[in-house]
Amino acid sequence: MLRQRTVSGEAGRRALLLHGLGSSESCWDAFVDGRPAGLELWSAGMPWRAGGAFAPAEPDDAAWITEAIRRVPGGADVVIAHSYATVLLVTLLAGLAADGRDPREELGVHGVVLVSPFYRESPRDFSWGELPRFLDLLRLGAEDGILARSRKPLAPDLRAEMAERSCEQLGPHWVVRHLHAYLRIPFLPVHLVDLPVHVVMGDQDPIVPPAEGARLAARLGNASATRVEGCAHTPMAERPDLFSLAVQQFLTTLPAGHPPAAVN
Repeated sequence: MLRQRTVSGEAGRRALLLHGLGSSESCWDAFVDGRPAGLELWSAGMPWRAGGAFAPAEPDDAAWITEAIRRVPGGADVVIAHSYATVLLVTLLAGLAADGRDPREELGVHGVVLVSPFYRESPRDFSWGELPRFLDLLRLGAEDGILARSRKPLAPDLRAEMAERSCEQLGPHWVVRHLHAYLRIPFLPVHLVDLPVHVVMGDQDPIVPPAEGARLAARLGNASATRVEGCAHTPMAERPDLFSLAVQQFLTTLPAGHPPAAVN
C-alpha cells in the first residue's frame, strides 16, 4: 500500500518512507507535519506492519523494498527507512553494489537516510545467550513505538499490555525473518555502497545501541551521521524538529531530484 503524504514539492525532491517491524505509516506523522520545505513524501505500508500480512511466502523481504520504490509515481530520489527496513535496504544496496549495479540507474535513488539501523560487523558479535533478550527487545521496541505515537500519556502497564498484543499479532514468522536478516548483515559488502547515506540514531536507543549506527556509517563508502540527544528508537516521532533538520541538511548535499509527479 502506497500513500502520498504531501503535495508535490516545487524543489523536485521526492522521498519514500519505510517503517520498521510491527510499526506502521503513522510513525512518520510528526515528521510529515514538520518536513523540510518542498519535500514531497510518500509512505509505504509494508507486509511487516502492525496488523499486516501473516507469514507471507516471499523469501526475500528486500524485494518488497524494491517494489515500493518502483511504485512511487515519478520515482523516489530519496528513501528514508526505519529500524527493520534499514536492514532490508542496506541488504538491497549491498547486493546491487556487489553485482556492479548502480541504484541511481536501477531505481532512480540518489540518497538514503537510515534511522536507528541495525548493524554488526562480525558473526562473532552475535551470541547464543542473547537470543532470549532479543525477544525482550522486540517487545520493548513495540512499546517504544506505542509511546512515541501516543497522543496522550499511557500507564506503563497499559503500554506493556498493548506491546504484548502487538507482538502477538505480528507472530513468530516475522520475528524469525528479522533475526535472519540481522544475522546476515556481517556478510554484506557494505563498503562497496557508494550511494550517499545519512544515518540518524538516538543516543538513548534501548533497542539498537547507537554505536551500531556509527559503525555502519564508518563502514559505508559515502556516509554521514547525526546522533540525536535525549532520543530513543524513533527520532522522527520523538524529535521531529531535529530529525527534519538532519534530513534537510542531507538533502542539500544531493543532486537535483525528480520533477513533481503527476498523480490522478
